[in-house]
Amino acid sequence: FDAVKSLADSPNDVGVRKVVLEKAGLITQNLNDFHETVRRQFDITNKGLDVGIERINQLALEIRDVQRLMMKTPGPHNDLMDQHEKLVSELSQYTKVTVTPRKNAEGFNIHIGSGHTLVSGTEASQLKMIDGYPDVKQRRLAIVEGNTLKPISEKEIGGKLAAQFEMRDEHIPYLMDEIGRLAISFAHEINQLQNQGLDLRGNVGENIFSDMNSAFIARSRVVTASNSSADIAVYIDDLSQLKGGEFSLSYNGSSYIATLPDGQQKPLTLNQGYLSLNGLKIQINTPPDIGERVIIRPTRDGAADIKMATNDATKIAAQSYQASTSFAQGSAKFTIAQVGDVKEFEAYVLPSSDETSNEMEIRIVDKNGQLLATQPYQFAPGEAALNVVIPAQTPGGQATEFSLTRGAVVNDKFTANLNPAEGDNGNLRNMLYLQTSKKMNDHESTIISLYHNLNTDFGLQLSTASRLTDVARLEKDSAQSRIASVSGVNLDEEAANMMKFQHAYMASSRIMQAANDTFNTILQLR
Repeated sequence: FDAVKSLADSPNDVGVRKVVLEKAGLITQNLNDFHETVRRQFDITNKGLDVGIERINQLALEIRDVQRLMMKTPGPHNDLMDQHEKLVSELSQYTKVTVTPRKNAEGFNIHIGSGHTLVSGTEASQLKMIDGYPDVKQRRLAIVEGNTLKPISEKEIGGKLAAQFEMRDEHIPYLMDEIGRLAISFAHEINQLQNQGLDLRGNVGENIFSDMNSAFIARSRVVTASNSSADIAVYIDDLSQLKGGEFSLSYNGSSYIATLPDGQQKPLTLNQGYLSLNGLKIQINTPPDIGERVIIRPTRDGAADIKMATNDATKIAAQSYQASTSFAQGSAKFTIAQVGDVKEFEAYVLPSSDETSNEMEIRIVDKNGQLLATQPYQFAPGEAALNVVIPAQTPGGQATEFSLTRGAVVNDKFTANLNPAEGDNGNLRNMLYLQTSKKMNDHESTIISLYHNLNTDFGLQLSTASRLTDVARLEKDSAQSRIASVSGVNLDEEAANMMKFQHAYMASSRIMQAANDTFNTILQLR
């Protein structure tokens, strides 16, 4: 924004324009790098889960082997019990563990989580990571029971595994969603302002950043199963309603049900091929199968999607083509699509000249009040904007075109001046207003405040996590002290061991004495 402010002081300076593009490039690169760093953390967490589950499976086998030894050998098993407790203690670092003795001294049952049996006497089960549905990368935890796999809820497993699942499934996605929402909002607003101004050559401004509603990006917001035939695209329609997070969409044959992150289910009605939810337009090209579930992540990859769309500094639209004499009380958006022969005109939304009609029409007049064109202000079903053409004024000339969306009211007036004006910085001022314009969160937050709020939120979470870590460490130390106080030494066992070691020592000393006597005898033979 500082670079844009400098450009507003000298809009025709190509050098300053290049600085603006350079700063814009730095923004995209930083957002891309941030997204990639967080995405790598997702992969690292997944690998950490694999390592943890591999160790749990090893511990299960080791505990099983110890229990088999207990059942095979008679008498007290104090050494084996010490080893058993050590293995169970290590297992409890990875997951919540419950140990219950079996009847007739047949060892123990080891349960994890909310009651899943990992070890039962002399038999052990194994844990496994399975592909998620419909996102195969969102792998889930399951336990092998015979020839079947039984999924385990990550929230009930406890221990280090639960913390890793929470990091992977909640904290990392939240960060990616919010930084993606920031990237989408920033790119969308700057591109929209570019399209509302004229560049250094007098042409309508082009996108500076990648189009966040391109067909490719719109489809990338939808996650389907590998064998799905569904074709769905998600477009950003209203930034003020846009939210992070993901939700699932299912089809029952007649209607669509959206399941929100809080578990709330919301029925959606298909209107002209679109569903609407949270500022999104969901285009259903090919519906999912009945009962199929797809996941929609509107902002998850936003920070990765933002790229520079131009490196031509002359294409920055510094001049605003909409004159100050425009007066619109409705919500319609006025956008120039093509600059032609007519450079100055006014478009009025008025009652239809047909007295028998209750419709409205658009009347376009030039700067002298001469009527140039009229067009009914009527929309076909599903049509978002009208394309209005002002005919060319000379043979071989070019028509001027503009679009007007729904939402205009009677007597709205849109004034355009498409003549290049040296030093005009009206559109740059509009870009600077983005710093204070409340475009987000139901028009309660600015785009800049999204970034500040994200920093504040994660700072608070870090502080809370540090305090909880300290509390958990104290609880662990206290628990270990209680265990030590009741895990005393068995004096009878130690006395027996001492006598056994004493006899072994005495036997060894006699062997050494005999060897010494033998060597002395040999030496005396000389």
